Amino acid sequence: MTNTPNPTIPDEDDGNEFHLADLGTQILARKWLVASCALVGLALGTLSGQLPPDKYSASALVHIERRSQGIELPEILVGERFGNLSLAQITTETHIIRSSFTLGPVADELNLDWRLEPQRFPVIGHMVVRRSWPQVPNWILPGYTRHGDAYELDLLEVDDHLINRRARIVVTGEGAFSANLPKREPVSGRVGEIVELAPGFRFRLSQLDVPPGREFTLWRSNKLQAVAAARSGLSVRERPPRNSGIADFSYQGTDSDLTIMIVNGVVRSYQRQTLNRRAAEIDRSIAFIETQLPEVRAQTAAAAAELADFRQENDVSDLTVGSQQLLQRIVGIEADLEELRFREEDLAKRLTPNHPEYRTLLDRKARLEERLEELRAESAELPPIEQQLLALQQKLERSIEIERQLSSRAEQLNIVRASAVSNINLLEPAVRSRRIGPDRRTPIVAGLLGGLFLGVLAVLGLNFMRRGIDDSRSIEELGLPLFATVNRVEGLRTDDTNTALYSLARTQPNDIVVESLRGLRTGLQFSLATAPNKSLMITSPAPRLGKSFISLNLSIVSAQAGNRVLLIDADLRKGKLRKQFGLPRRHAGLSDLLSGRAGIEEVLVTDPETGMDFIPTGSYPPNPADLLTAPQFKKLMEEATGYYDLVVVDCPPVLAVTDPGIIGQATGMSLLVIKHLETTKAEIQSSRKILANSGVTLSGAILTQFDASASRYGHYGHKYGYYGGYKYHYN
Repeated sequence: MTNTPNPTIPDEDDGNEFHLADLGTQILARKWLVASCALVGLALGTLSGQLPPDKYSASALVHIERRSQGIELPEILVGERFGNLSLAQITTETHIIRSSFTLGPVADELNLDWRLEPQRFPVIGHMVVRRSWPQVPNWILPGYTRHGDAYELDLLEVDDHLINRRARIVVTGEGAFSANLPKREPVSGRVGEIVELAPGFRFRLSQLDVPPGREFTLWRSNKLQAVAAARSGLSVRERPPRNSGIADFSYQGTDSDLTIMIVNGVVRSYQRQTLNRRAAEIDRSIAFIETQLPEVRAQTAAAAAELADFRQENDVSDLTVGSQQLLQRIVGIEADLEELRFREEDLAKRLTPNHPEYRTLLDRKARLEERLEELRAESAELPPIEQQLLALQQKLERSIEIERQLSSRAEQLNIVRASAVSNINLLEPAVRSRRIGPDRRTPIVAGLLGGLFLGVLAVLGLNFMRRGIDDSRSIEELGLPLFATVNRVEGLRTDDTNTALYSLARTQPNDIVVESLRGLRTGLQFSLATAPNKSLMITSPAPRLGKSFISLNLSIVSAQAGNRVLLIDADLRKGKLRKQFGLPRRHAGLSDLLSGRAGIEEVLVTDPETGMDFIPTGSYPPNPADLLTAPQFKKLMEEATGYYDLVVVDCPPVLAVTDPGIIGQATGMSLLVIKHLETTKAEIQSSRKILANSGVTLSGAILTQFDASASRYGHYGHKYGYYGGYKYHYN
């Protein structure tokens, strides 16, 4: 029998080509698997999004003013120079802010080295603490903290040798607990009492509103760890425009209140440190002046004495008016040079000689020295006595001027120190924190999309690894016509011939499976009309594929249509169709008929409901193949096909025994039963080859136990089978 394609319908494409429609069909067929994976991904994404703790951020707005580097004299007495910080200065200040120099006092002030940590559930610990629902009952792992637990530590004194030694605290009752260090006996305590676990390890709890059984760990970390913890969440960013000097001090952490306290604490500490640095610079300048004043006063006294002695010895009272003016100009220039030398010493500590400010000072100094030399040359033209008197008067005036300037500067520096303010101006302190994370929506979307992707990947992977026949196309690619697609029968085991479901056409005649068999019956009527005789061999490549089920129910529906039908159980090794007719194991059958131990009247059984005849296997012979090759079997088939409208022969599996090759030579048609998703192409090809070697050509195949939900293509994959993709409803 051959199939002629309908000229109005295009041929199917090569099955090796990739089709997007096939891909979509495969996914649709396994939509519940994909949906399940998507739901699992959604659940995992939702859970992973809920696991991290809430993260908060608090910010303070600060203006950092640039001041003159160091103390310059005498300009500092006039006023301080302000301006905006450059980018390099902001970067430098950021390093100072994040250093232990600034953060150390914050850690001490806020006790960041005190650690009281509750025992948390693994993985879900933060979620359980953060959420009030769903709440884990307290009788499940009572040692782990939950939402609503309140506790606070207000005193912790730990000596250096016990730093990082962890104490265990277990709540024993309302406000009561026991605590102990490793290898030490527990000590009982209550809220508000100081508890000493060891010499140098004391603490006090101010609040403990938790149920009995909760466990905590208490320790003091070292200073570097506390500073590192504060530094990890701290950031300083300058606001635009560039070099504005306006910066945001931000801190990120899991404790809303603590983030606010740390930000404000850092700003206060930074203000104190910059003010202290400023005061230290002024103190160094005052100390330098105070060390110079005694020397200058001694020089003044010596110059005054020397001038008095000179006047007495030479009987000279005073300079002329012109010499007096010359002296004043020389003394003024020398005072200016002394001030410039003082400033030069200060600048040399901070600036290089190529710095513009440094070079300006040197240029001014050179001009004053040049003018001084001119005045000194002018003084050399005076009379000798007047020159000596001018020199002594000049020395005294210079000492007096230097002493006056130093004393004045020292007094004014003390005023500046007393009125000094920090150049760090807090514009907006941190008053509240805002939740900045984590992002709990993205994991949900990612989990859903990931689940969908894995679901599709699983569908494609399962279909790729599946070796069994999936749809009609796989069968027709082998050149074997498909006569029918029979759906799976819920609850039926193909090896259990003793159940009522096995004769489904009798017990449930309106079932979709029975309707498929009626379609098979109709198709066989046309095929058998051109066959050598009206007999049909039904076999399968392997056991338990449903061949006996097909043989029995096809015979029943044919008999119900008014045909004279004979069903022969030719599986002389394991045939059990007799159970559906209520026959005992010892009832005579085909083997007895072929061996001559019984006649046709003894082995033939008529079904009272349908009127069809049945020949069981009889006793299992030791030589089934020999009995089937005997002339009696061919004679039986000739007589049966001459009397009955249809003779159905249920045969053993092809790949198991040689019987189908013998029986097929005497039947008009041979059908191979293929089980959905189990029978492979290799088994079909081997079965055809074995039968062909015996001179038997397969007329077609029947796809049984079809499960649309497990099929690669769902209902779309068996559209060529009779009634395979339709559902019937009966009143």
